[in-house]
Amino acid sequence: MDLKKFYFNNIKDDEYHYKFNDFIKNINNQYDELIGYNEIEDCAFDIFDDDEAIGKFKELCQPNVGFGNPDNVCWFYLVTYYLYKRGYVIKEFPRILARPNINPSNFTYNEIRSKILSNGGGFNGTVPFRERRALINDLTFQQKNPSLGLDDSIEKLFVAISNRQAFFNDMSTDEKLASISNLIENMLKVDGKFIKLDYSKICFDYISDDDIKRYRKKLNCFRHGSNESINERKAYSDEQKMFLIDYGIIIVKTIRYLTKQ
Repeated sequence: MDLKKFYFNNIKDDEYHYKFNDFIKNINNQYDELIGYNEIEDCAFDIFDDDEAIGKFKELCQPNVGFGNPDNVCWFYLVTYYLYKRGYVIKEFPRILARPNINPSNFTYNEIRSKILSNGGGFNGTVPFRERRALINDLTFQQKNPSLGLDDSIEKLFVAISNRQAFFNDMSTDEKLASISNLIENMLKVDGKFIKLDYSKICFDYISDDDIKRYRKKLNCFRHGSNESINERKAYSDEQKMFLIDYGIIIVKTIRYLTKQ
């Protein structure tokens, strides 16, 4: 897979990673003092699968890798975007794939060193290469809802309604279900009344106002803290909860599309 093609095939101008668009677009333009910018042969940014993308990310984070080379910077932008779109989160650094800094060294040097020092590693403020390599090699990549990834416009809506301004993928399963229900209400309730939408434009007859009402009623137990609600939540299996999350995201995406028109 060509990560550069993946980026341009998927990127939207309201996504965080769009800030890297011009840099990635011009990665093949090499500056010459005599003739100015000259387009060189297309640089290859190919990976075979997710495991190779994760391996490339870890390689870029190694202490001996510098970012004076624009190709390495481009690799960092592309591989973080790819893993983010595939639904990955790094347990130790949960925001880095969704919000990579424009200067990769801020993560690969500053944040990694700070993490080691805060965990009691290093010596007198210095961190040996071996400790940085050990942390990088042990990073935990978790994939959450890879088939129903959220674009930035919907992610921002979840952050806005969250009491702790959490990203959707940072929430627990029960919190995700409560947030989906709250977001549906937020999107559909105008001036104290629920608006009606023509869901058949997208969903044929598979989603209707009545379906959404039944769905939100089923999620009420995730929004309340009574003993009855807690016991009701426990009655759902993990597989049932994941189905409710996937179904809820489809509803949210549909509402978002219909209300943007």
